[in-house]
Amino acid sequence: MIVFTYPICNVADENIFQKQCMAIEKYLNPLEKGTLIEDVDGSKIQSYTFGKHKVTVKNSMYTNEVYVESDIDIKPYFAKNS
Repeated sequence: MIVFTYPICNVADENIFQKQCMAIEKYLNPLEKGTLIEDVDGSKIQSYTFGKHKVTVKNSMYTNEVYVESDIDIKPYFAKNS
């Protein structure tokens, strides 16, 4: 399985994480939101199901970054709506 990774911010940031989750929810439809996972180090992971595909937004304290992982290319969904 090919995994697409989209770096959003080179530091962990709660505000940017929330904004990225809102953007995913706005541009990918129909979308099913999974449970928000909070790690003991403060990292947050929000998962989504988009049809048969998985999209995950991560605010990682371990790697100190905000990024999105998906098993499909989601760039076209943002490009057509920008």
